[in-house]
Amino acid sequence: MAIIKCPKCNEDVSDKSTKCVHCGQVLIEEPKLFCEECGNEIKKSDKVCSKCGCPVDKKHEPQQVEVTKVKLGGGISKKTIIIGIVSILVIVGIIFAVITINKKNEERKARELSEQYKENLSTITYKMLNGAAQAEDCGNKIKKVWSNTIWEDDDPETDKYTKKNGVFNDDFNDSLSTLFADPDFIKITDGVEQNKTEVNKLMKDMKNPPEEWTDAYRDLKDYYDDYLTLTNLCTNPSGSLTTYSSNFSNADTDTVNGYSKMKSYLDY
Repeated sequence: MAIIKCPKCNEDVSDKSTKCVHCGQVLIEEPKLFCEECGNEIKKSDKVCSKCGCPVDKKHEPQQVEVTKVKLGGGISKKTIIIGIVSILVIVGIIFAVITINKKNEERKARELSEQYKENLSTITYKMLNGAAQAEDCGNKIKKVWSNTIWEDDDPETDKYTKKNGVFNDDFNDSLSTLFADPDFIKITDGVEQNKTEVNKLMKDMKNPPEEWTDAYRDLKDYYDDYLTLTNLCTNPSGSLTTYSSNFSNADTDTVNGYSKMKSYLDY
């Protein structure tokens, strides 16, 4: 025997009860009797069929049929509950797996972006260092021609720029003009300009760095500004020899310091 819930009043009743003792709801229908001869429905108290007079055989009464049996749990079977729980667990598992896979994919993409940014950072750092080295050679030659013209110092390396017909130029600008027209010197300045063009292009790709490279990008911009100052002094000298020499020396030092900072990010 077991206790079930009445489908009408939801009170506890025995599963063997034919009707609810609380509200009278029929739980098990009374069996119906039919005449074996004519099929007429007969009452349980009848001894013979009222239609054909055939005696009623009590031995062949139909078995009781349960029409309403409500399982424990308010009308939901344990099997249904278990299936529902398993289904929920499967759905939760699928959602968790999808979230985990997406997270791993995002982490992988972030690593790839970070590694690529570091590689680009290394490329532009070295590119500016090479350009700065070219600019340093260029600036040193400018200062030497400029100084030797003013002080009329003989020097086999600069005489062809500082003198005309063996006589020193009265104006250092004449010497510098001759220097900048020299094919060998033009190769140096063209190399500086080409390097600057490449650096400018690379610098555009360095914008919007990954979060872990924001400090590096800030220092890269400072390094870039010093690099531009140095290379511009190489291709466009101006002012007096003293101011030019001072400006060039400062820009050269700042560029070297900027490179040193970038090395700390790149683990050189």
